[in-house]
Amino acid sequence: MIKRCCHYKYSNRRKRMRLRRNFERGFNFSLLLGISYMMLISLNLSAQDLTQTIKGKIVDIDLQIPLPGATVVIIGSDPLIGVTTDMDGYFRLENVPLGRYNIQISYIGYELAVISELEVGSGKEVVLNIGLKESSVNLDEVVIKANQDKKEPLNSMAIISGRQINMEEARRFAGGFDDPAHLASSYAGVAENMNSNGIVIRGNAPKGLLWRMEGLEISNPSHFANMTSFGGGGITALSSQMLASSDFYTSAFPAEYGNALSGVFDIKLRSGNRDKREHAAQVGIMGIDVSSEGPYKKGKGSAYLFNYRYSLFALLEPIMPENAGLIKYQDFNFKTDLPTKNAGMFSIWGIASTDYSGARVTKDMKDWEYELDQVEGDARTYMGALGVTHKLIIGKRSLLNSSVALSGNGLTWDFQKMDNQKQLHPYQNIENYSWKYSLSSYLNHKFSPKHTNRTGVTVHLINYDMLIQEAPVFTQDLVSVVDDKGSSELIQAFSQSRFDLSEKVTINAGIHVQYFTLNDHYSIEPRLGLRWNFKSSHTLSFGYGDHSRLEMLFLYLGQQPSLNGYVQPNRDLDFTKSHHFVAGYDLTINENLNFRAEAFYQRLYSVPVKPGTSYSMMNVDQNWFISDSLTNDGTGENYGLDLTLERYMNKGYYYMVTASVFQAKYTGGDNIYRSSRYDKGYVINLLGGKEWKVGRGNKNNTIGVNGKFSILGGDRISPVDEEATYLAKEVIYDESRAFEDSKPNVYYLHFSLNYRKNKKKHASIWSFQILNALGSPEFFGYKYNYKYDRIDKDQQTIIMPNISYKIVF
Repeated sequence: MIKRCCHYKYSNRRKRMRLRRNFERGFNFSLLLGISYMMLISLNLSAQDLTQTIKGKIVDIDLQIPLPGATVVIIGSDPLIGVTTDMDGYFRLENVPLGRYNIQISYIGYELAVISELEVGSGKEVVLNIGLKESSVNLDEVVIKANQDKKEPLNSMAIISGRQINMEEARRFAGGFDDPAHLASSYAGVAENMNSNGIVIRGNAPKGLLWRMEGLEISNPSHFANMTSFGGGGITALSSQMLASSDFYTSAFPAEYGNALSGVFDIKLRSGNRDKREHAAQVGIMGIDVSSEGPYKKGKGSAYLFNYRYSLFALLEPIMPENAGLIKYQDFNFKTDLPTKNAGMFSIWGIASTDYSGARVTKDMKDWEYELDQVEGDARTYMGALGVTHKLIIGKRSLLNSSVALSGNGLTWDFQKMDNQKQLHPYQNIENYSWKYSLSSYLNHKFSPKHTNRTGVTVHLINYDMLIQEAPVFTQDLVSVVDDKGSSELIQAFSQSRFDLSEKVTINAGIHVQYFTLNDHYSIEPRLGLRWNFKSSHTLSFGYGDHSRLEMLFLYLGQQPSLNGYVQPNRDLDFTKSHHFVAGYDLTINENLNFRAEAFYQRLYSVPVKPGTSYSMMNVDQNWFISDSLTNDGTGENYGLDLTLERYMNKGYYYMVTASVFQAKYTGGDNIYRSSRYDKGYVINLLGGKEWKVGRGNKNNTIGVNGKFSILGGDRISPVDEEATYLAKEVIYDESRAFEDSKPNVYYLHFSLNYRKNKKKHASIWSFQILNALGSPEFFGYKYNYKYDRIDKDQQTIIMPNISYKIVF
């Protein structure tokens, strides 16, 4: 099968091009509708004196114990706006004028915390849930760190290569597109492309990323997941209305994270407003959203929050251009909190998405140029998770966090190809379903202000039902590459401790163990992090971790015929593994400007490869039809330097400059050292924006302009074997010279324009976003032109605009 892999990739690229072409037609049509609609809207300005409420809860970050008497103030307010928390840790700041603020939270014996860039607008109260870290010294005073990084991870166990992100940035940053995956591409060490929202971290394939929601692993939360690339998709199924501040890691992550090779996206869902019902509705090219939140019963503390989105393409299908309506999607996210008097807090949460895409054969045979012109098919993807999380404070030093969830995903793929007699023949068929029951529990225990331990265990009961078929030669019957139904378990355990040796030195040490019952393989993974604030505003950090991840489940179930029926040659494959080493330096130039540098080295090992060939699973972007015998003899190396200079939003403007220089190498089954597919060489991002307060009188409204310019080296590609290609009438790459060539460099310009109009009871938000405004082409490789008997470049310009209107009330 791997010998025919190039033909498969070529065919899939053409299918994806048809889908992208349909997607663009829909975008262009909807864009005209959106512009026409916005031209009818009156932008009369208001002179009302508008205010809003900021409220929330302050807790110990490790134990979630409320901190009564904590002080919450708005930095720079005159007269000073501030308040102290009540006996349950809650606070409420009323009559706050609209605008952006930095909020400072302090408590005796704890490190001071600052929430930056907080946007306060009408229509929705601002709700904050803040955790403070207990100081290891000076227990009778507030501890102020001169080098405080406002974007350091929420997880108190994280030392290095982690960042806190929030969905306000996803809405504000150009290129964010309300998508956490697109937002991550703004950060150092992360590369993007227009074909997929897959996250390429430090030269690793997107399939190495771990997605977690509310502490449990979930499937890739993207529409059209794994259709354009393994680990990527089209657009996110996560609603920005639902997401709280979350953590993103690029290397040497803490011991609690397992089954992750390249990075971790630890998604947190925010809680609904427990005092007041609030709603939002949005219409745009990406779809129609409806959101609501509020208390079930006022005064009881319970609250709900949900968001539903439906594809605009599906609604407009009857009046849209031909084939443009062949892309449809919808998603639903929710969370509900149910506090009890003595049994802790229960949260019920979930996410679900369904998608459809298709391609139709070109009717006139005279117009057939490429293989895709002969292909007709339908594809559907599904993804979902439903969970319950319970948090219980035990005494004054322990927190027990337990979760149970059902999650899974599915893909059906049915494609046929037409011959010269206009007869359709089955070509590829995929019926891939997997789901799991997950149980997780961990205990946080604070032995002292200097030592906190987190220990936990997770059990995944994995079920699968897979049928993957392909015609070996066009017009022949389908042959099953995978045909299996069964179950297995992935069992994980970890323990980690944070030692605050002094105010300047912190160590995090831990170990993670995981065991896969399908083939009885296990992995023991030590983790270590060290941070030293050696001088005011200067910090050095070091991290190490041994990490491992299962390949996609279908790989273990691939089958080959034998004398005794069928065998599964890859069932015994081990985890793919990687040693991560990273060293970092942080400089806080001032309270709004931060510089960070990280040097990294990753040594991949136990990578599945095909003996005697250049083939390695490190380089597989998307190929469902693998049944060749593989071994865990492959290796790889990723090494480089990431630089970030970031100015946080202050006085109406912000900017961020990131630069990554790296190499990504591998050895396949032939033991030859080569560049890997994702050896781009460099990624540079220039990002910034400006906000103006406008309107009569108190200028309650805002206009924001944001831009992002990126320069990326091209992915690697194997050269075309021209003699074999012309003989076979299909593109065949010379895999003996794997990834010798580079694709062209890529230049992206993203832009967004936002206008927010605040009224007393509601806010209206108009937004225009565009990805790839320069029209930089996306190069996929080469394709064979049947009509003119030649080899053509396989590239397309993908420009993604979005116009939306949102009302919050």
